[in-house]
Amino acid sequence: MSDLWRVIAGLFRRDEPVAPYVKISLPMVAVGLGLISPDLKDAALSFLNKTLGLGLSLDTPWWIGACLVAIGVIIFFIGFLTDLRTDPGRFIAIRHQSFKPLTAELPNEALPKRLRKRKIVTLSCDQSNFLTGGVCDPIGAVRQQQQLANEIVGNLKTDPAAILGYYGIVHIPLQFLAGCSVSTHPKVALFELERATSSWRELENSAGLDLEVMVTRTTNPEFPIACAIRIAVSYPVKSSDVDEVVPAPYRDYSISIAKPTIDAVTTYDQVNAIVEALRRTLDEIHNELPSNLVVHLFYSGPVSVGFSLGRTISRTIHNRVIVYNYTSSTKPAYAWGVEVTKERPPQEMVVNNT
Repeated sequence: MSDLWRVIAGLFRRDEPVAPYVKISLPMVAVGLGLISPDLKDAALSFLNKTLGLGLSLDTPWWIGACLVAIGVIIFFIGFLTDLRTDPGRFIAIRHQSFKPLTAELPNEALPKRLRKRKIVTLSCDQSNFLTGGVCDPIGAVRQQQQLANEIVGNLKTDPAAILGYYGIVHIPLQFLAGCSVSTHPKVALFELERATSSWRELENSAGLDLEVMVTRTTNPEFPIACAIRIAVSYPVKSSDVDEVVPAPYRDYSISIAKPTIDAVTTYDQVNAIVEALRRTLDEIHNELPSNLVVHLFYSGPVSVGFSLGRTISRTIHNRVIVYNYTSSTKPAYAWGVEVTKERPPQEMVVNNT
């Protein structure tokens, strides 16, 4: 009965998806009742003709209304029972964490309503023991994350129609690496943590504010031996910090929103604008510079964007990309990074600049 009440309640909620069988049966029942009632007959016939194109005469007898009611009720319950028996598939929630204290798992009420009927499978990757409490072991973290990638692949083989979700608080190179591992999946539901309530929310399916994403080639030596890409969403990325780890001469790109600030990104369209800027930049590097030239990437922004940026990096097309982690207490500030474009033994993927 709870499922039936959910369907009925959804008729009165703008954010609740309405099943196709409801869209068909409800007008038929409404019009049928109108035909039975003489006062509503003409209006009901006009509505039915316009909605379903039946071309019924305005002199249609009352018993046709009764038939429409019966047919509408039958369609509703057949659709409802079929909906109950249909397996909606899985929602694979990837919980990615490398900081302590650990955040809570994604609650059911935080799920998009279109996914709440799916079976939730949570894949947790807690790398905090490798990167907190004075410990810095990115090799161990990458090794554990490779196991996560295998789990994702295994679940998608079991249910190719599964939908992925991604959330957590994790070091930037690991965000990008996770994104690269699911780069071919058509779409991933993204969640960010509300700072005020410590609760998860999905990004909005709307345009949102125009963040005015800008791409600038700030330095362009004639014969660069490397490339740097600085992506500023939450905070600026200082070129002086980049100079400490990237060999000169290097071509430098700045990808930035107009006013970098925390919590600037709230919608999928905003994420896509930043992702598209990186994609164009990587394609430009691929087309203009030697394929063995390494791209050094520095990012400041939310997890959902970092993960999505990782998804746009092609392991088969683009140059090698190393993504760096920032720590204000180390010298250099970008003390370590991970090459996200190649699946290798972890010790060959991690770059240590100390």
